[in-house]
Amino acid sequence: MTMVSDKCMYKECDGTGLIHVIDSNLESLMRICRCRKDREVTIKLQSANIPLDFIECSVENFEIEVYKDKSDKQKAKFVKHAASKFVENYDECKSLGKGLYLFSEMTGSGKSRLAVSIANDLIKKYNLNVLYTSSIDIFTEIKKTFGSDSEYKEHEVLKAYKMAELLIIDDFGVEKSSEWAESIFTQILEERMNNRKLTIFTSNIHTENLSKKFPMGRVQSRIQKMTFPLAMPEESIRLILSEKDNYKLFEEIFSKDII
Repeated sequence: MTMVSDKCMYKECDGTGLIHVIDSNLESLMRICRCRKDREVTIKLQSANIPLDFIECSVENFEIEVYKDKSDKQKAKFVKHAASKFVENYDECKSLGKGLYLFSEMTGSGKSRLAVSIANDLIKKYNLNVLYTSSIDIFTEIKKTFGSDSEYKEHEVLKAYKMAELLIIDDFGVEKSSEWAESIFTQILEERMNNRKLTIFTSNIHTENLSKKFPMGRVQSRIQKMTFPLAMPEESIRLILSEKDNYKLFEEIFSKDII
């Protein structure tokens, strides 16, 4: 019988993630412990490059009541439901090659939080390989390859974005417009579209207006084909959530033992 250890959070194995069991035929077998699966999920979350502020986010704890305007509450309720259904029906969405495009003109409206919440849920439910990045970071990483002493080549960096099982591109469209930028996005999106690899975008630009940012039209047409658009509330909640976090911090830490 397997010795248990405090290294296993469930105290079911010795910390290796394997449980020694004897089956009904008295044969010795090794079963995977829950703690190993949890560690695998943690590694997936870390390798996904998820921002620490969003690491505990899920679709379930995406707050609706934080929005003040009634119409924004309704929008938030709808996008939360859609996000939940996307996670629940991920395999079907993948077969259709349909990701999501979360947009609103207002910054701080919850787009990034909801996108990462979806990613977190998919990692935990399907053990997906996810890559989170911003559109600006994509070009920053590519430009790093231009030097002769670069550790990576441009095609290697592009391959990571092309092949990620699920790619999240945050703040899409804030980068400086250029033919080169449009060409880079076209390469990434073409590969992902053809291989039905899902992408989640957050943006301040409606899909119908992407041609103003990318005038050659190749980016807009691909995004419209490979995503389902979801309009987020036009209300900034970043400050509200920040104040809420600060209050929680005060209650749990700073207010303790006050005489």
